[in-house]
Amino acid sequence: MIKMIQASTLNALMLGNFDCTTSVDSFLKEADTGIGTYTGLDGEAIFENGVAYRATADGNVTVMSPEDGVAFGTVANFDTTVPVEKLENISSIEVLKEKLAPYVEKNPNIFYMLKATGTFGKMHVRSCYACEKPYPTLSEAASHQKEFQYQNVSGSVIAVYCPPYVEGINLPGWHFHFLSQDKTTGGHILGLQADSLSLQLNPILDWELLLPENPEFASRDLCEDLSAKTAAVEGNAKH
Repeated sequence: MIKMIQASTLNALMLGNFDCTTSVDSFLKEADTGIGTYTGLDGEAIFENGVAYRATADGNVTVMSPEDGVAFGTVANFDTTVPVEKLENISSIEVLKEKLAPYVEKNPNIFYMLKATGTFGKMHVRSCYACEKPYPTLSEAASHQKEFQYQNVSGSVIAVYCPPYVEGINLPGWHFHFLSQDKTTGGHILGLQADSLSLQLNPILDWELLLPENPEFASRDLCEDLSAKTAAVEGNAKH
């Protein structure tokens, strides 16, 4: 059975808990695919084939070291033996979600991890700048996010679906990150377009949560309803 491993909670990240929850090495001991962010909110994390990539606000992608820290993220040991599905005419991220809905509707109360590859006529991504203590909230940090738009770029979309009842712990619904085939561009997806995508989907019934050990986490009120702020941060462009 595939296990999804999560570092920290979304509400903790929203409230500015950007300290290290676990190292890259520990996070990927039982996993090879996923998304997240690093210590200090230093770039968007894309974990592909067991390698930890960081898409930064300067538009570059670098490979992280085993000892580097993960502040928040979700990973799994992706099963590449599942059937490959084809999706056509993906005119926007909203259309992609619509086309994925039938797969999730079979059981919306479990987790899913998706990996899709193709050539994207348009790819709109963002990354946040690294922060130093005292950390801002994620909403404040995202107000200074850097956005990039690419055309005719090949690469991978790695995404996680979380069920509605994990509100505040993780993001209900889909959360998409992109990494180009040549590993030079990537980030959190704000928009996309593709004529055709090849995708594989892993349903996941086992979920492990790793919680931060820093004092700031212990003092947070993690029951605050941050859903509106989360929706704004996750889906909106700065302009």
